[in-house]
Amino acid sequence: MARINWNEPNFGEEEIISVSEVIKNNYVNEGPKTKEFEEEIKKYLRVKYVIITTNATAALYLAIKADAIIKGKKDFEVIVPDMTMIATATAVGWAGGKVILVDVNKNNMTLDVGKIESKITNKTTAIIPVHILGRAADMTQIEKIAKKHQLTIIEDAAGALGSKLNGKYLGTIGKVGCYSMQSNKIITSGQGGIIVTNDDKYNEWIRRLRDFGRMSNKEFIHQEEGYNLKFNDLSAALGLAQFKKIEQKKKLLISQRERYMKNLKSLKQIKFPSYEDEEIPLWVDVFVERRSELVEFLKKNEIYSRECWPAVHRNPPYANNGDDLDFPNSSFISDNVLWLPNGGSMTDDQIDLISRKIIEFYGN
Repeated sequence: MARINWNEPNFGEEEIISVSEVIKNNYVNEGPKTKEFEEEIKKYLRVKYVIITTNATAALYLAIKADAIIKGKKDFEVIVPDMTMIATATAVGWAGGKVILVDVNKNNMTLDVGKIESKITNKTTAIIPVHILGRAADMTQIEKIAKKHQLTIIEDAAGALGSKLNGKYLGTIGKVGCYSMQSNKIITSGQGGIIVTNDDKYNEWIRRLRDFGRMSNKEFIHQEEGYNLKFNDLSAALGLAQFKKIEQKKKLLISQRERYMKNLKSLKQIKFPSYEDEEIPLWVDVFVERRSELVEFLKKNEIYSRECWPAVHRNPPYANNGDDLDFPNSSFISDNVLWLPNGGSMTDDQIDLISRKIIEFYGN
């Protein structure tokens, strides 16, 4: 049996042509192709500013750092959901802040808004809702809480490019939004992060911090101390070619999840968390019984699934936030959620085969 990997991107002739053009033009640093990519994203998301950087962790870091500078804060705290890839928390530490973890809802795995306010102190400056795998956090309530306590909303939409809430793209609702272009995202440039904002001041600070404290490489006196987190045109060419296919990619991800749901609907041992109409399921996540046994069974059949991230508090750098009893939902998710193979390179026949093997496992 041919090996089936968990999640792989798909590239066609368009990507090869796009990258080849950059190589032929002999300009591979950040330049016109990156600018073109930013403009296309800007039109798609209907935002004022788009800034592309090295990865989504850097994107979050730049947003958090800019927010702290604008507010004049050096000793500050940021609300982060306990169920997310650790990069969300890491970015806070990079920027000099302290991570304050909050549990999530069990079904859609986003911030439990009822538990946020008890974690807010006079040092809290921002909330980072994570739209996990394309599912929208409760932005209506989060906006109310943020307004009440004068907090900045920085959306971690790393896995939610293309998903909407009430007709508005996730990542464009708060002050700043951040997306990922890592290899298992809806579009990929290998690595890459997208920052969006409609705020002039945040745009300027983020751009300066990203590029040695200057707004562009034509500015030779650097107004601020910054970093080197620019992008490059080779990666932009790949990402732009991918981005032009985003609508068909969205349809593919929806159809893959629906195929799994249809194939596995008879199994009581598997539950599919819900998605709303405008949300795009980046990965196929399921609550499963006997998870570790199922993973090993699939592996023996050359099928490679992936267990969910551990809750953030289970990682040693964040253990002082509490234990499993303090975060019952994120702990449950950590122990019971499995990501089934899907993505741009996955075929319907492969999904059907994986489904049959899962049914075989529980039948035995």
